[in-house]
Amino acid sequence: MDMYIAAKLDAIVKAATAANAIIGVSIGDPSDKTTWCIDFSPNATDQQKTAATAALTTFDPSAISKNDVVNERERRLALGFNYDFGDSRGVHHIGTTPEDMVGWAEVNTYASALIESGDSTTKITIATDTGLCQVTAPEWKAIELAAAAFRQPLWAKSFQLMASSPIPQDFANDAHWS
Repeated sequence: MDMYIAAKLDAIVKAATAANAIIGVSIGDPSDKTTWCIDFSPNATDQQKTAATAALTTFDPSAISKNDVVNERERRLALGFNYDFGDSRGVHHIGTTPEDMVGWAEVNTYASALIESGDSTTKITIATDTGLCQVTAPEWKAIELAAAAFRQPLWAKSFQLMASSPIPQDFANDAHWS
């Protein structure tokens, strides 16, 4: 918890000053702000120190930030989704972590090239969270459409939450995301 508070405070203080004005922040007792400290860089101006101190004074560690919502959106986007091929391949869990999405870009480039060349039968081997399987370029595009149906509502809900003032304390509750 202390590291979470420190990371949030560090980001807020850096936003209130030039990022190079502070080295970092430390949290002594999370419930006692008098034990919290800003480590200023040697080149920090008095104005930057005043702004940073004001940010520390008004900082509420329990307040939910837009960055908290973004982190929750990213967590949810990375969960993946189930896709039913409707044949002997059955249902596969399709991974959507940032690493998975790099692989998606590779498959998408290949599938698009196949479609543009009129090839709808060449098999592309993909690795899902369920296992290996082969898809054609049109089948890959169908997976992309299913991914959009999974991912786009998460983006929309995150935008709605970030537009809320204040952002609800229970922003990570499934009720806000479904």
